[in-house]
Amino acid sequence: VYVQNKFSIYSPGEQQVGDDSFLAFAREQRLQVMGYSVINPWPFLMPPMEDPHVRVIASRHRRTPAQVLHRWAIQQGAAVIPKSASSARIEENAQLDFQLSSLDMRLLSGLVALCES
Repeated sequence: VYVQNKFSIYSPGEQQVGDDSFLAFAREQRLQVMGYSVINPWPFLMPPMEDPHVRVIASRHRRTPAQVLHRWAIQQGAAVIPKSASSARIEENAQLDFQLSSLDMRLLSGLVALCES
């Protein structure tokens, strides 16, 4: 069983269930989270792929910002639904055979606090 939800560095699941995050709640209930709009900027002003933090991490890993954002979501435990009309982008979205460090993960996961302050 799965649940679909917008999942980006600026809104990672968004909903809180009691004191737990949405992801923690889904894990407890044995639900798979399917994240969509991983690279979509809505509802915030800065597109995640233009965020300087994301761009630095992408450069360090020699990957694109989109690949870093999709990898972040996967390492959070969400399955991702990448979308593209371009065959080159579809291939790029499939090349997620790298790992983000725990420091990179903490930095990306902390961006939500910056955009909400």
